[in-house]
This record gives sequence, C-alpha cells and structure tokens, in this order.
Amino acid sequence: MNIEQAKQEIINTVKIYTAKDENGALRIPAVNQRPVLLIGPPGIGKTAVIRQAADICNVGLVAYTITHHTRQSAVGLPVVREKEYAGKTVSITEYTMSEIIASVYECMEQTGHENGILFIDEINCVSETLAPTMLQFLQNKTFGTHRIPEGWIIVAAGNPPEYNRSARMFDVVTMDRVKYIPVGIDFPVWKAYAVERGLHNAIISYLSAKPQHFYYIEEAKGDREFVTARGWEDLSVLLTAYERENIEVTSEILAEYLHCRKIALDFSAYYSMFVKFRKDYDISGILNGTVDKEKLSEQERMLATAGPDEKYSVIQLLLSGLFDRFRIYASSVSSDQRKAEVFEELKNYLRRNSDRPAFEAFDEFMENFDTALQIRREHHIISEEELQVEDQVSSYFGKCGYRLKEQRIADQQEASASVENWIKEDAGRKDKLAAETGRELERAFEFLEGAPAGSDGMGYFMTALSLNKDAAEYLNDNTIEGYTRNLDHLRLRDTQDELKKQIAGILKN
Repeated sequence: MNIEQAKQEIINTVKIYTAKDENGALRIPAVNQRPVLLIGPPGIGKTAVIRQAADICNVGLVAYTITHHTRQSAVGLPVVREKEYAGKTVSITEYTMSEIIASVYECMEQTGHENGILFIDEINCVSETLAPTMLQFLQNKTFGTHRIPEGWIIVAAGNPPEYNRSARMFDVVTMDRVKYIPVGIDFPVWKAYAVERGLHNAIISYLSAKPQHFYYIEEAKGDREFVTARGWEDLSVLLTAYERENIEVTSEILAEYLHCRKIALDFSAYYSMFVKFRKDYDISGILNGTVDKEKLSEQERMLATAGPDEKYSVIQLLLSGLFDRFRIYASSVSSDQRKAEVFEELKNYLRRNSDRPAFEAFDEFMENFDTALQIRREHHIISEEELQVEDQVSSYFGKCGYRLKEQRIADQQEASASVENWIKEDAGRKDKLAAETGRELERAFEFLEGAPAGSDGMGYFMTALSLNKDAAEYLNDNTIEGYTRNLDHLRLRDTQDELKKQIAGILKN
C-alpha cells in the first residue's frame, strides 16, 4: 500500500470507529476497534498523512514520538493509596494520569473535539523498559491504569527492522490485535505531492528522469548509504534558501542530505546543468510576455534541438512559474469564500451585541477568532493551506476593524454595511488574477508549441498540470485554448502508461 492509500485507510477507519447509532452509541464498540499500525521505511511521510487525515476528518490530534519518553511520562508516576480489603487496610500503588492521556483531555477541552487521533510514532523502537507498556497500550488501549477516551482512535507508526537497528517487530499476540498497514515506496504518489507542495524544480525534474534515486538504502563497506523522501524534501528547502542568499551549492552540501555518494555526485552535476538552463532561458519573460520576439525565437530553437534533460528542466521551470500563479489564485478564491463565511458570523455577533459600539464588539469578535485559530494551530488540527487562508482572513478583518475606528462607525448596521462593501471591492482581485494567470499559461503553450518540445515534452507538461490541485481547479473554472488544443497529448500519455501496465502484467504471467 502506498502512503496515499494508507492515508485514505486511516480516514476510513476514523469514520467507521466514530460513527454512532440513533441512540448515540458507537456502531463499532471500543473493544472491537483495533489500533492502526503503520509500518514502513523512514522518511516517506507517515507522520504527515496522519495530520492530513485528522484535518480531513475534522477531529482532534495528539502526536507523540514515544522514543522521547520514559516509562514514567508514558505511564504516570506511582502514588501510594490506602484501601480496605476484607476488613483490612492495606497500602497499594496506583499511578497518576499519563502525560499522554492528559494531553488528549486537554486537546478535547481546548478544541471542543470529542473525537480524535492519538498518534504514537516510532512505537517499535522503544527501550526494553517501555516495551511492555507499548504492548499493553496496543492490546488494551491504556497507559498504566488510564484508558484512552471513547471516540479517540489509536494510530501508531514504526520502521521495519531492516531500516532501523533499534526497531523490533511485535509478536503474533500483539499483531493479532492491531490493524496492520504496511506502507511501501511509491514515487508517482510522492511526485504529485512534491509538485503540489512546490518542491525545488531541480529535484522534481531530476527524479522524474531517475526515479530509481528517489529512495535508496544499501550497506556499503560497513556503512549504510541511504536517500529518503524526507531527505529530498528537506534538501528542497535548503536549495531554495541557498539560492535566495546567493550561497554556492556544492556536492559536500548535498551530501548532508543525500547520504549516498554516487547519488549526491550525480545530482550535483545535474543541479549545475539545471542552473545553467535557468540562466539560458528567460522563463519569467516568456510567461509575462516581456521577452522580445528575436530572443523568444532563439530560445524556441534552443529547446527544439535540446536533449531530454534540458527539455524536462525547462518545462519544469515553466511549470514552477505557473504553479506559483495557480497557488496565488487558489488562495484568493479560498480567501474570498472564507471572508464570506466569517462576515456572516460577524454580522450575527454584532447583532447580538447591538448595545455596544460596533468597533468594540468587532474587536472582541476578532480576538475570539484569533484565539480559536491559535488553539487549532497548537494542536495541529489545521492544514498549512487552511492556516494560510485563516491568517489572510484575520489580517483582512483586522484592517477592517481599524477602518471602523478611523471612521468612528459605532452603529452595528452601518458597520456591517461598510465591511460588506469593502469585501465586494476587494473581490474584483480574483477576476484580475484569473485573467493574468490565463495569459501566462497561454504563453507557455505557445512557447512549447513553437519549440516544439515533442509529444513526450507536451505530455509531461499536460500531465503535470492535471496532477497539480491548484492548476486543475483553475482549469476547471477557466477555459484555456492552449490546454484544449493539446488534450490529445494528455490522452496519449495516459494511453502509453496504461499500455506499459498491461505489458508488465503480460510479462509477469
């Protein structure tokens, strides 16, 4: 199962484990709810998909890396109590509430979520002293004497022993009490994620050409050489930062993230070539239409005679510029939708506080809004995309609050009408962005058609557009002639991929 399929299975599990009947009782009793156990190679995104699943299901999330804990913090501290048995008073040992269980209740109190995911990472890498506690946790859903609250699903993750010397597999008795999900490596799934997240173009184009270098682990001369998905993603952040600060990227720096000498050297050579292509082609000028005709024709001729590495690098650069545009447009659309929702809440709040000056009630509303957002941020129950939109909305309404004070608007109806007008004035920005994005996309198609990049190049470009969520949403809402004109390349690409799958199946048989 790939990581995307694993995420969907977690979502499905949360839905069925939290479903209740007409009497309010769980349809699947807690005793029949198996903890989910994800086991897969390090750095493939197990932790990330847990957060995404919690966000999609709109449930709470408490996450712990169990190797950072002692038995005392997991189970609780011992406390001596006196109890009476058979008429005799005796001293017994009980335990305070586990820090982990306490965090679950704190999350429920602060967020209002009755249901949630308790995520325990590196569960099969714990010390010998903590191992029995983890087995008890998986089998009985308790830490010490304290049980996980009803409505909270246990999800645990770990690495197979071949990837982590401190890891161990659980015995049959324990494995027979969990919902075991083995997670494998799947480059196409990661590539779609990388494109959507805007990872560095050199990495995406390099791995598209050499997917065998995406994930690599091997013992060599007594040392373990490895490259992981996490390594590529973190390297992307480094490359962007180094380029921003004009710091030279050397093979030694790449080796800090790519722990395989051969792959680090190979990517270093590719990156140098990629940087040269970025200088040779005026990508920004091509997209915004500022490059003169003579230079544009020259660059079209260069691309037409270029080798595969150069073609895919240039196409990736074009896509990067466009994806930035799509991201801004999608953020604008989401922001406008969220503004409308918050405005309705604001109107109701002002109406309920009609005995107070509007700007005073407005400030109180925004203070409550920001407090709720902070709680969601602290408990990781909001995605990065949602957080960005919420921050934009908070900033926008904050400015509206200052405008109300500047204009001394104290009446609630007048305040609501003013804010509504300001929102309408700001909404026109979306149409302008849509038009500008469409023109840049048309220029990209014209450039690739003028080169030409060939059916493979155009197929790669079309497929990448279709895989990107923001691009797909934009194309669904806006008609782009270049995209319609080249749909055959997308269909050809899909057909070729399907044929490859069929051939692979025939060869296996």
